[in-house]
Amino acid sequence: MRISGAITQVRWESKLAVDTGSRKTEVGAANETDAAALLLLRKQNLKLQAASISNDRQTVIPPAIHKDLQSVDGHSATRQQTGNTKTGGHASAGTTVSGVPDLTPEEEARLEDMRTAQDEIKNELQSVLKQFVAPIRYAFAYGSGVYKQAGYGEASKPMVDLIFGVSHPDHWHALNISQNRSHYSFMGTLGSHAVSYVQDRLGAGVYYNPFIEINGIMVKYGVVSMETLSSDLLNWDTLYLAGRMHKPTLTLRRDPLMRISKQVNLTHAVRAALLMLPKNFTSDELFQAIASISFAGDFRMKIGGENPQKVRNIVEAQMPLFKSRYRSIIEGLPNLEYIGQDLLQQDMGPGARAAMLRKMPNNFYDQLVRLGRKAGAKLPPGLGAETVNSERLVTMAGIDSVANKAVEKIVARPALTQSLKGILSSGVTKSITYMRAKNDKFKKADSQK
Repeated sequence: MRISGAITQVRWESKLAVDTGSRKTEVGAANETDAAALLLLRKQNLKLQAASISNDRQTVIPPAIHKDLQSVDGHSATRQQTGNTKTGGHASAGTTVSGVPDLTPEEEARLEDMRTAQDEIKNELQSVLKQFVAPIRYAFAYGSGVYKQAGYGEASKPMVDLIFGVSHPDHWHALNISQNRSHYSFMGTLGSHAVSYVQDRLGAGVYYNPFIEINGIMVKYGVVSMETLSSDLLNWDTLYLAGRMHKPTLTLRRDPLMRISKQVNLTHAVRAALLMLPKNFTSDELFQAIASISFAGDFRMKIGGENPQKVRNIVEAQMPLFKSRYRSIIEGLPNLEYIGQDLLQQDMGPGARAAMLRKMPNNFYDQLVRLGRKAGAKLPPGLGAETVNSERLVTMAGIDSVANKAVEKIVARPALTQSLKGILSSGVTKSITYMRAKNDKFKKADSQK
């Protein structure tokens, strides 16, 4: 599903903390950037108003853009403790903590080390971007090649995963094939039209070129249109890139629209995780639920194509980054609060949970409705049914399982077709090499159980 054919639902509720220290000199630029992003989002929503009349749910434009969204990029300075206390909608918990607890001294030290490493990697990867003549509008790096995961030895040097957001994929590939024909499989001989067709029509809208050595760094870079990327972040069309961006990512080239879309996507992730969690849970359980979203329904987790301990490894090694990344979102959600250093509590009242569900992407909500009906819930169709349906959904038995299945339904098909597309985009030899490397990780993890 693309923005031109989807109902874009953007609901902005997070009260983001303001970093009054390191970014005072950047406030003016940030205001201009955020204003530009808001204008782009409003233009997109205006195009969709006509389509929204046939849908149960309305398109909502974010009412305000906060000055500080820097934590989304994964390398901001530590935010100052706001000390605000949330009120309303919560059952009393005598040990409620005011605001979000600060990181422990050990976590602060780990976070500082991670950010130092990020700066070094970022400089190296930005030099990689400069090798491309084709214009890259937005870029980020992700995965074990950038962020250390538990289970990897110091000698391990995983391939670095990159995503390039571009405005016109056909034109971009034409320029890149001319400059870097060796990056492409046999698809390169068919020309940019064929490459962009495969990119857009198969899988999740991403075209990967793996095992490319640039400036001594082995990378796998994926090309995606900005429209496809933004729509996945806002609407969870496939959760292919949106799910990967729930975990720490390293921004290499910024774009104003992405600043907003990323924060909306992270907020969606927290809300989805809350539907899968009990009233009280730990930070580790929250972030594992969030990190697992992109792997739910992915066939590779079932056939040995991924390390079965990957979610645990990611969260264990990157906990300070997760806490920093989601701090402002947790602070801003009225139905979630800390009741201890690493213990959280959510409001389990039907009204609060139903209101939260109504703020989720249409694709996720629609999947929940279908699965709820299959489970026997009486969920009427048509305009105005969202309120009653959301209340019935959150009170049905096994809503945590239903929510997880809804995510699986979104992820499964795009994950499969995207992997099959790799045979075309990467070629048979590189595809086999890539799958062998993944399978080796699976066997290694299985032997360590």
